[in-house]
Amino acid sequence: MWTDAKLRRVRRQGGFTLLEVMMALVVFVISVVGLVAMEGRSIEAQKLAVEIRQAERIAQEEMANLLSRGFIDLLRYDFAGNTGPSFPYDDDNVPPNERLRDLSRSFVPDGAGNPLRVRDNFLVFRTVRLQVDPNAVPNVSNPPILPPLDDPNATSDLPNILGVELEVLVLWIDRTNPTFPPPADARVVDLLPDMIDPTSANFKPWVNHVRLRTTRINDVVLGSGGGTGP
Repeated sequence: MWTDAKLRRVRRQGGFTLLEVMMALVVFVISVVGLVAMEGRSIEAQKLAVEIRQAERIAQEEMANLLSRGFIDLLRYDFAGNTGPSFPYDDDNVPPNERLRDLSRSFVPDGAGNPLRVRDNFLVFRTVRLQVDPNAVPNVSNPPILPPLDDPNATSDLPNILGVELEVLVLWIDRTNPTFPPPADARVVDLLPDMIDPTSANFKPWVNHVRLRTTRINDVVLGSGGGTGP
């Protein structure tokens, strides 16, 4: 004979109810969604770390190229090869397509099936600023008066130039942050330095950057000559 106690015991020993199964499914789905989201963020973080390392290598390479130039060359020629630049000078006269860099070793085939290097991930900006003796009499001109190539001992502003400040800025489009995605038509060649300035009207939160600065002192020995172009 089934008593109430036996019935309750049988019910307790029975399978899961529909409500319990549904609750378990809800918890499982939430857990899976959370794990997928965490995995996605982890992948994006790894991609961003790779981009930052690539940008740092590019910046270091560009800075090394600037430091390898003769000091008078930095004073006499801008990045487009024009003589007698005013300071500061930068890459305004160099087409963006000539300043694209990519260290990810990306390749695409050309019409004949040959692999071509893709250089479209990072955009380089370089700037040179003059550092002068503030007590020099007369003041250093801008552009500075440099000794002619055929007379390195001629009177010039060179003795009163302390050095130059070199800056390398590498910009790229950050597609790893879903909070601030770039527009579909965003192009690296259209990036500008003021896009990373939060106070600028052109600020874009999806533009990332790496910046390097250093000072090149005036290491010219007077009478050693003026050097050649870039």
